[in-house]
Amino acid sequence: MATTPLTSDPQPAPLAALVRGALGDSEQRTTLLGAIGCLGFLGLIFWPNLQQFVHVWSTDGNYSHGFLVPLISLYFANQAAQRGSVEIRSGVRLGSVLLVLSLLGRIATVVVPVGFVGDLSFLLGLAGVCSLIYGTEALGRYWFAFFFLIFMVPLPVALYARIASPLQMIVSQIASSAMTATGLPILREGNMMTLPGGVQMFVAEACSGMRQLTGFLALTAAVAYLSPRPVWYRISVVLSAVPIAMTANITRVVLTGYIMHYLNPEFAAGNFHTAEGLLMMGFGLSMLRAECWVLDTVLDLTRPAPASLRRTVGAPRGTPHQEAN
Repeated sequence: MATTPLTSDPQPAPLAALVRGALGDSEQRTTLLGAIGCLGFLGLIFWPNLQQFVHVWSTDGNYSHGFLVPLISLYFANQAAQRGSVEIRSGVRLGSVLLVLSLLGRIATVVVPVGFVGDLSFLLGLAGVCSLIYGTEALGRYWFAFFFLIFMVPLPVALYARIASPLQMIVSQIASSAMTATGLPILREGNMMTLPGGVQMFVAEACSGMRQLTGFLALTAAVAYLSPRPVWYRISVVLSAVPIAMTANITRVVLTGYIMHYLNPEFAAGNFHTAEGLLMMGFGLSMLRAECWVLDTVLDLTRPAPASLRRTVGAPRGTPHQEAN
C-alpha cells in the first residue's frame, strides 16, 4: 500500500511547522481540512460536555488546573512533532471502532446522564479522528498528548466522595498522632480535632488531599513521559504521586494545627491558608525532586560498566592492556 508523508520536510519540525507544511501542499491541505471538519463535528456532538468542562474548571478548585491541561497536551504534541514526520498509514479500522465507541458513549449519556462517560467518549473521539485521518502511526506518535487530556476530566461526584472520605479520615488520624507525638495533645473525633484551649480544627473534604493527588498524578505522568529512563524508573515516579500528595497534605494539616495553637487561629484561614497550600505544593515538588535524585543514584549504581573498563579490570596484572583499533 502506498504511503504519503505527513510533511514534505524530512527534518524534524514542530507542530506548527507541520501544519504550515500541510497547508502548502494541496493533497495534505485537503487531509488537514478534513481533520478540522471532523473535529468541529465532534465538538458539536459533545458541546454539552465541553460546556461542563469550562463550568467545573471555573467553579471547582479541585479541577481549576483543567484550563492548563489542553495547553500542556499541545506541548507534548509539539514535542512528538519534533521527532520528524510520520506516514499516513491505514487506520480506518481502528479509527472507526474508536469513533463508534465514542458515539455510543454520547448516546448512552442522553439516556442515562452520566457526564463522566460522555467526557471519556469525547477523548475516544479525538483519538478516533486522528487514527481515521492520519493513521495508526500518527496515533502511536501522539498518543500521550491524547492520554494526558484525561487529567482535565472531572471525576463523578460519587466516585470523588468515595475516595475523598477515606483520605479525610487518614489525614486526620496521622496528623493528630503527629501533633500529639510532638507535644501538642489533640482530641480527635472523626475529622474534628480539638486543640488545647478548646480550639477546633476540622479536616474538610477540600483538605482531603484530592487536589494535591490529581495535580501530582498529572505532574508525575508528565515527568515519567519526558524522562529518558527505564520503565521501572518511570513507574516508580508515577506511583510516588500518592505518597507524595498524602505527605504534603498531612504536613499542611499539622502546620495548620501549630499555627492555630501557637500563633493565631485567624492565620489558618483565608489568604494565609491559600499561601500555606502553595507552600506545601512546593514541598511536594521538593520531595519529587529528591525521589528522582535517589532513583538516578540507584540507576547509576546498577548501570553495567563499559566493556572497555571491564576488559581493563579483568586483564592479568603486569600485562599491558591493548585496545583493538
